[in-house]
Amino acid sequence: MRHPTKSWPTRLGLYTQKIVKPVFKARGLMEGRIITHWSQIVGEKFASLAIPEKITFPKGKRSEGTLHLSVTSAGSLLLHFSQDLILEQINTFFGYKALIKLHMTHGFVPPPAISPKASLALSQEEKEWVETQTHHIFDPDLKKCLEKLGISLSLDPRCKKN
Repeated sequence: MRHPTKSWPTRLGLYTQKIVKPVFKARGLMEGRIITHWSQIVGEKFASLAIPEKITFPKGKRSEGTLHLSVTSAGSLLLHFSQDLILEQINTFFGYKALIKLHMTHGFVPPPAISPKASLALSQEEKEWVETQTHHIFDPDLKKCLEKLGISLSLDPRCKKN
């Protein structure tokens, strides 16, 4: 008696490569992994300041290319001085000397997404802090708005005190 073949779970990435590869190729990103793994390649600090736009190579080569980045105006100086470190990390990720130069243009870099694991409840200390900051406000609508602002700032992990 023949048993039916078992179907095992497969990675979704195996099926999406056929769709995504032409899109990345059209944008000059032969290696789409640089976008999907950007924060792991360069670290969270640099990933929050820049995003990869495209990769260009000299004619007939697939090495010694230029990575075009969209950077924030505040982060461009830091990225410029860290250029060698970033290129080393990228080349280490690919396993060969894929890039030798960064080309930076000022553009919009979306803020990092707030982790859904972040606590949605304020501690008693944070609640007291918000109340002390707004206790002298007499206008109830203004007080309510400022309390909402204080609560949202307390919940945002980027605004946490160390």
